[in-house]
Order: sequence, then structure tokens, then C-alpha cells
Amino acid sequence: MAPWTHMSVWQTGDAYPCCIYHWDMPVDNINRSGLKGAWNSKKMRELRLRMLANEPSEGCAKCINYDKQGIISYRHKFNTEYNHHYDLVETTSDDGSVDKMNLPYFDVRFSNLCNMKCRSCGPHFSSKWAEDVVGKPEVVEINHQDMWDEIEEVLPTIEEIYFTGGESLFMPQHYRLLDMLIERGLKPRLTYNSNATRLSLKGKHIKDYWQHFDKIFYCVSLDQIERKAEYTRAGQTWDTVFTNLCWIRDNFEHSYEKGVVIQPNPTISVLNVTDLRHIINYLFDNNIPTDYDINLSNLLVGPEWLSCTILPEHYKQRAKENLLLLKQDVDQRDMYPQRKQFLHDGIDNIINFMYSNDDTHLIPQFRKEMQKLDLKRGENFLKVFPELKDLYV
Repeated sequence: MAPWTHMSVWQTGDAYPCCIYHWDMPVDNINRSGLKGAWNSKKMRELRLRMLANEPSEGCAKCINYDKQGIISYRHKFNTEYNHHYDLVETTSDDGSVDKMNLPYFDVRFSNLCNMKCRSCGPHFSSKWAEDVVGKPEVVEINHQDMWDEIEEVLPTIEEIYFTGGESLFMPQHYRLLDMLIERGLKPRLTYNSNATRLSLKGKHIKDYWQHFDKIFYCVSLDQIERKAEYTRAGQTWDTVFTNLCWIRDNFEHSYEKGVVIQPNPTISVLNVTDLRHIINYLFDNNIPTDYDINLSNLLVGPEWLSCTILPEHYKQRAKENLLLLKQDVDQRDMYPQRKQFLHDGIDNIINFMYSNDDTHLIPQFRKEMQKLDLKRGENFLKVFPELKDLYV
């Protein structure tokens, strides 16, 4: 359903049918073509026709791979959540074009402005990360003169907005878009992928904005806790993140019908797979997730040298043992049976993914990249992750 209900636009202006489409295969660039031009670009039209003919596309490799492993894919998400727009599929012309630009799922990443430089990220998505590449922060922003006019046209079709970046709560465009919605009395679901390091910008606080919306899904990028969190996502202060999450927890209603849902969204990688039991129990004990809701499906596939598939057998065995103990911990919690099953399935998927490949040949690259960043940032992997020293020395 994605090419009929969605377009993911990156900070560079590159447009994709969804956010996990192969990053070097954009269907167009809105800096050149605008939203309308990208909607019926040659590549977008070709993709629709291939999907209608049940022919796989190279750009969809991640979903195809996830489906084969039994992991819930974005394809499943779109087909489940947006099948009520199937009538638009039937309006597809012979050349693959669709006259009505319909964006119920809105994902325009206005810039890469960010105050952190996470190990699994890079300058594409973080202005701060550029310090390690070119020596100073570099902000990349969408630049099309008609962008806001085009956004205004599709506002009534929007059912969900996905805010990410960079860090969306750091961006003036985020607040501008919310202002537009509030002025028109529109209340789409707001979904965030946020680092939780700040809740305001130049006197604009999220509480003054979020009170106008019924459903807010706050996914927080939370790979680690305490000292390991500050290393894994450089630029964060753990006490600030924890305090902000507690403030959201204590100042909003929390239900799936109304209010704010907090969902930790760890990127599963070398840097946390052996610690997940400790991390998740810590979050549960502090009532951070709403109804024990944690996404365990965000398995890192790039950069490949950070994937948990690079781990030697003894580390994989340690991770597996802890993950199986986590399943027992989950069973002791007072949560809905569906939630327990969701977490059990997520844990099984992590184990299956970890053992799906033997990528130990990438350990030298892991060592090289981590040591290079440590040198630039004045950090020390061994002091923070002494239990993983075999990967580093």
C-alpha cells in the first residue's frame, strides 16, 4: 500500500515509497520535482506496476528479507494499517500514475538537525555527526520553494505524521507543521522517533502543542541506559533523558485511545544485544514504557559492522542465554497476554536474526571504526564495554 498512501522524503530531498526502501534508489528528489512531481515520477510509476504484477523490486529487499525470517515488516504495517485506502490502488492508470496525491502517512524529514551523534548513525541524519567527518556541524535541509504550499494541500488527507530527523523536537519546521494543523482543527496521530533530550525550542514546549491532539505515539531511541547510553548515543546526558521521559509519563494520559504512548525503540546491535535483559527490566521497573510496550523489531542491518551477526559464537551464546531469561522475566510481569506474546516473538526474532549469518569477518572493520571514533571523540570503548574486549583488541 505504501506507493498509494505514502512518500518518505529525506533531508536531502530524496523521495522514497517508504523509509526502509533502499537508500541509494530514490524515486525522485523533491528539491527538483516537488512532492507532486515525485508522486508520479517514472520510478514511482514503475514500482506501482511491478507491485500490481506481483514482481519483487530491488529497493524492497529489506521487507522481502524480513518476511522470509518471519519478522514483521513495513510491508505488513502498510498493508494492515492502510488497506482502507485500497480504492486508490484501483485508480492506478496503465502507466502506473495515480491522479490523487494521497498521503495519509506523512513522513517528510525536514532536516538533519540534531544534537547527538549516535554510533549507528551518520551525517545524513545528524548535523552533529558531521563534526567527525568534516570538523564542524553541517545542517542539510529540504529546499523547495513550494513545499509548504504542497503540504497545505495534503493536510486534510493526513492520518498519521511520522516525525524524525535529526531530532524533530529540535527543528522549527516541526512546530510550524503542528501550528498549521492546530489552526485548521486537524488531529492526525503524531508519531515520533525522538532522542528525548529536549522537550522545547525557543519557548515552544510540547505540552502546549500535544494537548491539541488525541493520539501521540512517542518512540524514543533508547539503545542503552546510564553510562553505556552516553557512549552509544554521544551527546546525550542520561539523567536528562530519564528526567524527560518521567516528565512525559507523569504529565499526560497514557492509553492507545487518547494521550501519549511511550515506546522505547532500541536499535538492536553489538552495543546492546548482550545487555537487553538488564535494559528492558530497568525500563519496566521505572514504568517508562506504556503497558510494557517496547519495540524489539528494530534490528540493525547497517552499518554491517555493528550488526549482532558479527559476534563470535561465545558472545552469541551469552546473548541468547540472557534473552531466554528475559522471556521468563516477561512472564512474571502483569501485562496483557498479547503483549507477552509480542515481546516473546520479538526476542525470538532477535535470536534468529543473530544466528542468521556468521559475519565474524567484519570484526576487524568493527575494531577499526570504533577505534577511529574513540580517537576523535576522546572516548574509550574498553572502559564502557570491558566485557566485549575480544572485539576491540
